Amino acid sequence: MHIKEYLQHLYDFNYWANHRYLRAAEGLTEEQILHKQGHSWDSVYRVLLHMMSSEWMWLERWNGKSPQSFLEPRDYPTLASIQKFWAGLEPVMRAFVSAQTEESLEKEASYTNARGETYHLPLWQMMVHVPNHNTHHRGELAAMFALMDAAHPEDEAVQYYLEKSGQKKF
Repeated sequence: MHIKEYLQHLYDFNYWANHRYLRAAEGLTEEQILHKQGHSWDSVYRVLLHMMSSEWMWLERWNGKSPQSFLEPRDYPTLASIQKFWAGLEPVMRAFVSAQTEESLEKEASYTNARGETYHLPLWQMMVHVPNHNTHHRGELAAMFALMDAAHPEDEAVQYYLEKSGQKKF
């Protein structure tokens, strides 16, 4: 398997799992979505906003820009507003992944973070980060849902591939 094909599988899995959590969050009350639970970003709302914002930021970086901050919570005050923005970001991200070649993925890319530090890595290594980062935060969401006794989806990669292959429906 080539790097590009691997990344397409990885992003397909990432969006499958993210959609499952966004749908599960629709079943929560506003109080549950905003409830501070002490995890890295405190609440279901803040974790989802952070995941979406980070994805946007990395795409911006890969397109030669270096945003100095995450998206503003005031611009995405509700779960519905997060879902709407993310639904528009997904096809742009997928198009970016699809536009890559094995050669472009191996080329060094650089970005400058908010502290003014510049880093360089092959593009594919940066691109692997986004789904991995989201997996980490979906784990936090699972813990938050469990603490609220709210049903949460299974989102492991093997489940995605079992569903995709038609062997199991989750």
